[in-house]
Amino acid sequence: MLVNRCFRELCCSRPAIGLAVSCQRNVSYLPKAGPGGRSSFSGVVATVFGSTGFLGRYVLNRLGRGGNQIIVPYRGDEHDYRHLRLMGDLGQMMFFDYNLKDPESVAKLVKHSNCVINLIGRQYETRNFSFDDVHATGARVIAKAAREAGVKRLIHVSALNASEKSPSKFLQSKARGEVAVREEFPDATIMRPATCFGHEDHFLNYYAYLRKLPLGIPLIDGGMKTTKVPVYIADVAQAVVNAIREDDSIGQTFELVGPEEYYLFDVLDYTYRLMRRELPHYTMPRSIYNLIAWAMEQSIWSPRLTRDMLFREFLSDQITAGLPGLEDLGVEPSSLDTIAISVLRRHRHSFFWDESIDSDAPCRPTSSYVSN
Repeated sequence: MLVNRCFRELCCSRPAIGLAVSCQRNVSYLPKAGPGGRSSFSGVVATVFGSTGFLGRYVLNRLGRGGNQIIVPYRGDEHDYRHLRLMGDLGQMMFFDYNLKDPESVAKLVKHSNCVINLIGRQYETRNFSFDDVHATGARVIAKAAREAGVKRLIHVSALNASEKSPSKFLQSKARGEVAVREEFPDATIMRPATCFGHEDHFLNYYAYLRKLPLGIPLIDGGMKTTKVPVYIADVAQAVVNAIREDDSIGQTFELVGPEEYYLFDVLDYTYRLMRRELPHYTMPRSIYNLIAWAMEQSIWSPRLTRDMLFREFLSDQITAGLPGLEDLGVEPSSLDTIAISVLRRHRHSFFWDESIDSDAPCRPTSSYVSN
C-alpha cells in the first residue's frame, strides 16, 4: 500500500532536513482498508502541527480512534509527546522533530499527507518566537508546504476576536495568520474557537487555582463587563475532525462557540459553587492590573500573566453574524453546566467529593438578566 511504503521510508530515515523520498505525492484520499475502527485505515493521512498542546491531544484522540494515520511533528523531547502514543494503534502514529522556522523540515512532514491540521498557538512571546513567528509566518510556511505537496485539505485553527485592529498582539497575529493561509491555500478551512474549557484548560482551572491568592481574585469592573461564550474543547476537536470529510467546509471560516453566553463573574461564581468554596474576589483598576502584569512579564521563566493575556482575559467574545459554527459541522455544543463538574471536582474539599450536584443552580446566562 502506498501509504505504508511512505511511512516506512519516513520511519527508516533520519529526521534530517532535506530528506529525499521517492513516493509520489498524495493528492486525494487513499483507499480504505479494514472493517473500521482504530486498527483500520480510513484513507486519511494527517499531519497535525501543534498536537502536543491542549487542543492537540483531543484532536489526535479522535483521529486515532477513526483509523487515520497521523504524522506528529514536535520540537521538544520524548516527554512532550509520549502521552500521545496511546491515542493511535501500533504503527498508526509517527513522531518527527522539526523546526517551524525551517521550511524544508516542514515540507518533509507534509509530503505524504492528504490532510494537514495546524493547531500551533502561543499565549505569550519568547526570545525565540514572537506571536508573528508562530501565528503568521509559521502559518504561511505550513500552508505553502501543504499547497506545494498537493495536500487536499488544510485546516487552520485561529481564534475568536482575531483582528488586525485589536489592541492585542496575539489577536493581531492570528488575523495576519488567517490572511497568510488564505493567500497560500485559498481552499483552507479556518476555525475560530472561543474560550475553551476542559480538563487541562487555562480557564476553569486557572480561576480555581487563583483561590490561593492571599487577597482573592482581582477582577476588572467586577467581571460584569466581560462576556464569554465558552466552548468545550472536545467539541472543537470533533469539529476539526469532521471538517476533514465535510466538503462543504472547504474554503469556509467557522466560529466555534458554546450554546450560552455568560458574564465572567457568573462563570467564577458557578465555578466556586461547584467547588464548594467561597469566592474571594475584589475589583482592581485596569491600570494597576496592567502594572502587575508588566512586572510578571519580566520573569525569566514562563510568565503566568502578561499584559496581552490580561487584555484577552477581560475581552468579551464577539460572534460574527452569518458565519457557520459547530452545528454546521455536525457537532452539538456541550453546555458549561454539563461539563464543568468533571473538570472542577478535583478542586473540591475531600468532604464534598461525592456530593450530588443535582440541587445546584446552573450558571446564569446573560440572557437571564434581560428577561428579568
